[in-house]
Amino acid sequence: MSVHPRIVADDFPATLRFYADLLGEPEKVVAEFEYASFDSGGETVLAVLGRRAAEAVLPVGRGDGGVLVVVPVPDVDATVAALPAGTVVAAPADRPGWGVRSAYLRDPEGNLVEVQTWLPR
Repeated sequence: MSVHPRIVADDFPATLRFYADLLGEPEKVVAEFEYASFDSGGETVLAVLGRRAAEAVLPVGRGDGGVLVVVPVPDVDATVAALPAGTVVAAPADRPGWGVRSAYLRDPEGNLVEVQTWLPR
């Protein structure tokens, strides 16, 4: 299981350049979704997502600190169904451009958490 942080960036190109200078070139870049991932051993260890792209699917705001935690789960819908009411801030949905089905939650401290399952290829 690869739990990893995702940086939500106001300036996607500059943030991507910063992490590429620090970590080397990303393994995956999807420019139209302002998404990039830095991987190790086939697992994502850090991802960068443009705020505009993030806001299209979840209620992320400047007060969120710009980081969310991504947690892979076997079944997004079953995971969400088992959570307490009020936890889910964006219902499960397929995100084919990203290759995942995901939902967005807030932990008790207000941090954003994405639960995701890869879509069949």
